Amino acid sequence: MEEKQKKSFFDSKFMKGLQHFGEKLGAMPSFASIQAAFMECMAVIMVGAISTIVASVPVLFGWWTQGSTIYNILYAPYQLTFNMLSVWFLLFLSYNYAKAKKLKHPTASCITALVSFFIVAAPATTYSLASGSSLTALDMTYMGGTGLFVAIVIGLVSVSITSFCYKHHIEIKMPDVVPPFLSEGFSSILPLLFNVIIFQAIASGLSILTGGMMSLPLLITYVLSIPLQAVFNSVPGMLILALFACLLWCFGIHGTMVAYIAVSAVMITVVTQNATIYQTTLDPSQVPFQPILLFGMIACCGGTGNTMGLAFLCARSKSKQLNAVGKAAIIPGFFGINEPITFGVPIMYNPIMAIPYILTPIVVMLLGWLGYATGILQPAFVMMGGLLPMGVGEFFGSLSWTNAVFPYLMIIVSYLIFLPFFKVYEKQLIAKEKAEEAEENKKLEAKKA
Repeated sequence: MEEKQKKSFFDSKFMKGLQHFGEKLGAMPSFASIQAAFMECMAVIMVGAISTIVASVPVLFGWWTQGSTIYNILYAPYQLTFNMLSVWFLLFLSYNYAKAKKLKHPTASCITALVSFFIVAAPATTYSLASGSSLTALDMTYMGGTGLFVAIVIGLVSVSITSFCYKHHIEIKMPDVVPPFLSEGFSSILPLLFNVIIFQAIASGLSILTGGMMSLPLLITYVLSIPLQAVFNSVPGMLILALFACLLWCFGIHGTMVAYIAVSAVMITVVTQNATIYQTTLDPSQVPFQPILLFGMIACCGGTGNTMGLAFLCARSKSKQLNAVGKAAIIPGFFGINEPITFGVPIMYNPIMAIPYILTPIVVMLLGWLGYATGILQPAFVMMGGLLPMGVGEFFGSLSWTNAVFPYLMIIVSYLIFLPFFKVYEKQLIAKEKAEEAEENKKLEAKKA
């Protein structure tokens, strides 16, 4: 009966369609390249975060002031990492996408994409100084987190244009005797030229048509933000996104990363805006709450599904399987790694455990929203990376002790939600293990006889 229910649940048309969608999405070269780019940007994000913390925390204690020499020195890495995040992201994205499209010169594709990005999003402007001299500078507006959507579009389009050129032999070919590095340089001239002409024409044309009121980055950001606003600007939207991500995990698809592709660009933009507010006011209470900040609570204690409570339940289980899994999962779960739980229990293709796995993040996010609404929790203004110990990222992202304590309180919530479902599943496993043990003993007795 149980097997029949399990089969009917996972074999439904909706579930199969959802699984197929997740698998197809994850296999797309563009999607995989964006995912890889965000992961490779982690070092840039972490260095920027460390710079912000080191420069800002002493200000709170009055050790030095904002704008002082030592503050500016310590804050400088932030300007070159986080405030140029879209540039570094673009390079990683274009390189990975060029490799996925099997282009001959992925590094040249990076440079082509970067030139295209500067044309569109960071045009050079010359300013006249009072001294009579002039200064030429690049517009930094879209180089930071604000320009991530722009970087995604330009990176994918630029590499696609380059791929088109190579496929249709629009390149300068040199004789075989010419050294490879020289041949590669000449081969990339025409694809680069095509990119420059296309992006320059689009950017200039749009500016002329709108009388300078609309730029291409502004248009891209506006168009892409419309369908996302309903999700990211509302608590119900974030709850639905969390449900979707956890549901994909139940099929063995990394739902968190699927959702993170859409979330990350907006998340970084919001945190960057919050950082600007904090640097201006030095008052954490002035940093506004945005619903997208709830997304991190999908995995605040033990990884996706907030499975730390389940890990403790498993560690005390009478089932040999669950006991071994629980003991192995506690330390990784402390760092947000819950694959031992997900694959060991397992949660995948297990309707009994899938229910609390989906339900727990929803409850935790609602409690988090309540914490932000009452002022108990502080919205983040420092972007932190993953795989940090529980509470560490939460503290340094907001400089709030209540944020650091919150994940540990959620272990209790996780424990209580998983408990009734765990007991049902544990009972089944114990009975199964006893039956298998009895069968094994019969075989041993038969051998002895």
